[in-house]
Amino acid sequence: MNTFGMSLEQYALFLIPLALSLGITPLVISYAKRIGAIDQPNERKVHKNPVPRLGGVAIYVSFFVTLAIALYLDSGAGTFAGMTPHTGLMLVISLTMVLLIGIWDDLYQLSPGKKLIGQVVAGTVVYFAGFKISAITHPFSPDLLSLGYLDYPATLLWVVGITNAINLIDGLDGLAGGVAVIVSLTMFAIASLKGDVTTAMMALMLAGSILGFLRYNFNGARIFLGDSGSLFIGFLLAILSIRSSTKGSTAFSIMVPMLALGLPIMDTLLSMTRRLLRSIVPQEKQSQTIFGRLVGMFLPDRGHIHHRLIDRGLSHRNVVLLLYMVSCAFGLGAFAVTITNNFGASLILVTVAIATFIGVSQLRYKEMAVLRNGTLLPMYEWPLMNSTLFHGFLDVAFIVAAFLLSLTLSDHPTHLDAVQRPFYVTLSLICGVQLLVFYLVGMYKSTFRQMGIGDLLKLLKTVTIAVFATFVLLEVVPNEFRPISLVLVALDFYFLLSFVVGARVSYLVLHYFSRNEQLRDGKRILVYGADAKGLMMVQQILQENARMFNPVGFLDDDPQLEGKKMNGYPIYGGHWKLARLLNTLKIDEIHIASEDVKPEALRRLMSISREKGVIVRSLKLQLEEVEQVHDTRILPLREQFAAAGK
Repeated sequence: MNTFGMSLEQYALFLIPLALSLGITPLVISYAKRIGAIDQPNERKVHKNPVPRLGGVAIYVSFFVTLAIALYLDSGAGTFAGMTPHTGLMLVISLTMVLLIGIWDDLYQLSPGKKLIGQVVAGTVVYFAGFKISAITHPFSPDLLSLGYLDYPATLLWVVGITNAINLIDGLDGLAGGVAVIVSLTMFAIASLKGDVTTAMMALMLAGSILGFLRYNFNGARIFLGDSGSLFIGFLLAILSIRSSTKGSTAFSIMVPMLALGLPIMDTLLSMTRRLLRSIVPQEKQSQTIFGRLVGMFLPDRGHIHHRLIDRGLSHRNVVLLLYMVSCAFGLGAFAVTITNNFGASLILVTVAIATFIGVSQLRYKEMAVLRNGTLLPMYEWPLMNSTLFHGFLDVAFIVAAFLLSLTLSDHPTHLDAVQRPFYVTLSLICGVQLLVFYLVGMYKSTFRQMGIGDLLKLLKTVTIAVFATFVLLEVVPNEFRPISLVLVALDFYFLLSFVVGARVSYLVLHYFSRNEQLRDGKRILVYGADAKGLMMVQQILQENARMFNPVGFLDDDPQLEGKKMNGYPIYGGHWKLARLLNTLKIDEIHIASEDVKPEALRRLMSISREKGVIVRSLKLQLEEVEQVHDTRILPLREQFAAAGK
């Protein structure tokens, strides 16, 4: 057919399921009430009153009745010529299996494991029916990468993943159904553009079936999709997306269905990621066993995108409409990738990625803010993190990754496809030499938790020696695989240094970014003395007393330091600024780091602090010196630190 040039019969494939769904859904509502297929409210759900489910039955009947009518009326028009009778039969069987699994769950609460097994069986049926992912985007080439025997697990992963992704976003009235309509219409447009009439018409029939159901499912819903509906819709969309992707000839055609299904995929990935991060470190009242934490990753919660938006103050209806707009944006991106060239498609994908990152950041997931919440810091206390063997394995991975990346970006990209013996000999030689240098220089005598400037300089020296020694040896030793060039050496040095240093300073980086979260409840303090001793005091506070004190900046009488920063903290000026600072910064205490405080400055500091009710503490000043300034409000900080340690 011509692009979007449809006959009246094909327009009818949208209107017929729409009309059927409008008529059948009230019957399903009555039947669901009669047999007790009711969704009861609880603390995790949004609705407050019992609502019937089994909505998938109305959509299933509308879709397949329309399909039967279409096959009868097709009479040689070729609308479904792209599907053999065997393929069609297997498709009907698999979709019916998924519907029955959903119905059983709507009635009797099927366990997640049994639902997964049923989905895998149904996915296996469609795989042998010919719906399979046989190639994916090649990471280092514009061509597609054939999966070979991996096409079966890849197909199952996609089918089961998309099926459950639609199920996961079914948390608000009309949300999953409306998003599914948008995705179906997107697939219809893309398939029509490619001339894939069968996929286009099936997507159109699905859109009509769901749209009629939405009349009863939108805000103030009289019926829910239930698992019967969400699993059926997700399974069919997964199949249609596989069929649509196989019609493309470029690497970007694989990305089109992923973009079209962007919202449910994004919500699923976010759910998996935050639950994984949450399971790494036990929270309060959480199981301490590894098995218990892993099981917790798959339990439902109120952390989905729509829940977060409601928690941000949006109404139920506005959240649904907003997510409709997001799904439309993903659909437009998918269509734009289809009609543009590779360069334009790349720009679109980058734009979508940036917009997605910004949008997710606005959801303010505490689990996702791993740089600020300190979630990953307890991992560094695990015995494994201090194991020399673990560090060695980590460095082997860094060495291999650095060499492969360098080889890809240098003048020898074709060698990445080589699986011949010389390549592996060279790679083994590089790993052996560089790892030996790391060991001999003593890089495994330090830990991730304790790193200083000297350690960083040692890492720089070690990586330089390792890379230099490796490529000198490769020039000397006879070897058939010798892709040596100056660019390759420079890239390998850059990537290896980045990986090794990044791993070693990761604890310090995480600790630095998480300090604001840790210090939020501590007493707000000013440190008097913006010098090495003041910096040491702040570091001691951050490492040992983070829950007790919250540094907000420095005081220093050197006028040249005013307005600058040290370790990220501002230097506000000398003691003459103290009165104004105490009014604006809400300071609780002042900690004196310097031993050489001028008596006049100390008296003025004490006078202002006494007037404002602010305590002054000192790590260095002794009680005899306290008596010299005739004020007992200076307290020894050593005793405070000792008490905190207890």
